[in-house]
Amino acid sequence: MKTISYNLALAFLLISFCACKHEKPVQDQDPLPSWNETPIKKSIIEYMNKAVAQIPVEDRIAVFDMDGTLACETPLWFEMYAAVNGLNQQSKADPKLLKYPEYQYALKLAKNSNDTSVLNHWTNFTTKPYYNYIDSMVWKAYKGVDNEAYIDSANRYLFKTKDQRFNITLAYMFYEPMLELLKYLKENQFNIYVVSGSVRGVIWSVCPQIIGFNRDHLIGTNQILSPKYFPIEKRTQFIIAKGIFPPKDDKDGKSLNIYSQIGKVPVFAFGNTTGDFGMFRLASTSKYPNAAYLLNHNDSIREYAYPPYHGPTDTTWQRTMRLNGWKRVDMAQEFKTVWMTK
Repeated sequence: MKTISYNLALAFLLISFCACKHEKPVQDQDPLPSWNETPIKKSIIEYMNKAVAQIPVEDRIAVFDMDGTLACETPLWFEMYAAVNGLNQQSKADPKLLKYPEYQYALKLAKNSNDTSVLNHWTNFTTKPYYNYIDSMVWKAYKGVDNEAYIDSANRYLFKTKDQRFNITLAYMFYEPMLELLKYLKENQFNIYVVSGSVRGVIWSVCPQIIGFNRDHLIGTNQILSPKYFPIEKRTQFIIAKGIFPPKDDKDGKSLNIYSQIGKVPVFAFGNTTGDFGMFRLASTSKYPNAAYLLNHNDSIREYAYPPYHGPTDTTWQRTMRLNGWKRVDMAQEFKTVWMTK
C-alpha cells in the first residue's frame, strides 16, 4: 500500500513539474542574438515570460507590419518594385504608354530607384484629395492580369533583382533581428500575422518563401478582383481590376482587417510608422498583457534614416507613443546586425 501511495505521489510530482515547465517560455540561450543588450531587448524577453504565463495559447496573437518593419521599404518597397517592373514591360511592348506619368516614373525608377525627380513629385499632400501616382502605378501595372500571374511575376522579379545601394537581392532585404523575433514568438506558440499596407498579392509573392507563412497569415490591402471560370480546364482566374476593397490596410483599416480576418484582438503589435497606430491601439485594448513596438529608422549607414510617418509631418507621434506606453526601437542602437543571413 505504501508503495502504491509512493508511486502515486511521485507521478503527481512529475505531472506538476512538467506542467510548470511548460509554462516557461521556450527560448535558446539567447533568443535574440542579433539584438544589442538594451532595455528594449530585455522588455521583449520580459513580455514573453509574462505572456506565456498569463495568456492562453489560443489568444497569443501577434501582428506585424511588413514594409519598413520586417523588410526594407526605402527607397522603394516590394509592391512598388513589382509595379515598376510591370509598367516597364507594358511600355516596352507599347511605347505610346510613355506619354503617361506612371510609365515615365517607372522608367526612371528602374534606372535609379532613388530618383528624387520622381520620389519628390509623385504625391502632393498639400491638396485634398491627395495628388497620388503611387496607387495608380500599382493598379495600372497589372490591371487585367490574373492575380496568380501577378504573384509569379513579382516573385521572379524580387528574387532576381538586386538593390542598387546594398547589392542584396530584393527579396532578401529582411531584417535579421525581426526574423529572430518572429521565430521567438513562434517557439512560444504565438499565432503571427503580417498586416501590410501593400496589396496582398505581393505579400503572397515573397513572404511564404522567406518567412514560411501561409497565405492565410498574410493580410494586405485587398485589390478588387473579378473571377473568371474555366470549368473544362478545372481552374479559376481572379482578374485584377482598378481599385481596392476598402479599407486600405493602413491606420484604422489595419484594425478593421485584423478583426474581420482574424476575429480576435492581438496582444503583440510591431510596426514602423504612425500608419500602424491603429493596430497598436487595438492591441492595447486586449484584456491580456499586451505590447506595441515601433521600429524607428535612424541608421543612415547600415540602412536609412527617416521619420516614422508618411505624408504630412506628424509632430505628435512621440507624445502618442509615451502616453500609450508603446516602445520605440531605434535601429542604430538596438540592431547588432541589420540584414538577414541566408
